[in-house]
Amino acid sequence: MESLADEFAGRVRIVKVDVEEDDPVLDAFAADGVPAYIVFRDGVEVDRFEPFLVDWGTEGRLRRRITAALEAGA
Repeated sequence: MESLADEFAGRVRIVKVDVEEDDPVLDAFAADGVPAYIVFRDGVEVDRFEPFLVDWGTEGRLRRRITAALEAGA
């Protein structure tokens, strides 16, 4: 995720939440599992990605979804 944060610096904020320490966050966003990746634009959820198993393609899929959200708001 650090590479995505660097790539989109100044346009996107990537936040990692430890759900064991901040369980209300998990409840607030009704995440069905961990990890859950939620893309917001102007405070509104525009995409959600909750892979059952993390695989090596996750970063690429997130990059495409973030790019699409940015383009939709342009």
